[in-house]
Amino acid sequence: MTVESVTYNRITSPRNLINVGVFTAVYFVVLFAGGMLGILNPVMVLLGALAGTVVNAMVCMLYVAKTRALGAYTLLGLVIGLLMVATGHAWVTPILSTGLGLLADLITRAGGYTRTSTNALGFAVFSVWCVGPVLPVLWGSEEYFADMARRMGQDYADTFRELATPAVIGGWVVLVFLVAFGCALVGVRVLHKHFERAGVA
Repeated sequence: MTVESVTYNRITSPRNLINVGVFTAVYFVVLFAGGMLGILNPVMVLLGALAGTVVNAMVCMLYVAKTRALGAYTLLGLVIGLLMVATGHAWVTPILSTGLGLLADLITRAGGYTRTSTNALGFAVFSVWCVGPVLPVLWGSEEYFADMARRMGQDYADTFRELATPAVIGGWVVLVFLVAFGCALVGVRVLHKHFERAGVA
């Protein structure tokens, strides 16, 4: 299928609004499950986000295939960002997740929602939003770690302080991007092989 032959949909159609609700819920459940690994150890905060990215690659590839509409990632990012703030994370998170969602929308639309490279790149760009909750480390670390100590204990906060250096956070963002891109490539192939044949996508 060529980019020119793709039929674009409206994100505000009833069907797509349902898709936004369903896939946002699934995305958040996967994200929450990965985030829960952080209870075990501060290192798992970062590894849990990576695990969630791996699973959500397939979720988002199916989401893009089902909606094929500008605004899909933007709405996903907005809702997820607001949910993160509601669960105690940094205020900057919805700004970052919504902005990257818009950029991901533009990338996937440029490929007509069918080009493997742009679908994978859109997801990879969007996935970088997960740095939002830890960004306060860069400008308000004392308050951030004091709050973490109240919630998780002083030892946990001290360990995370040693881990969450700007260099580590920067490297982690790059790793998230690469893992997201690679998993999305696999997700597109799985989508073509199984879901499209079954008429799901």
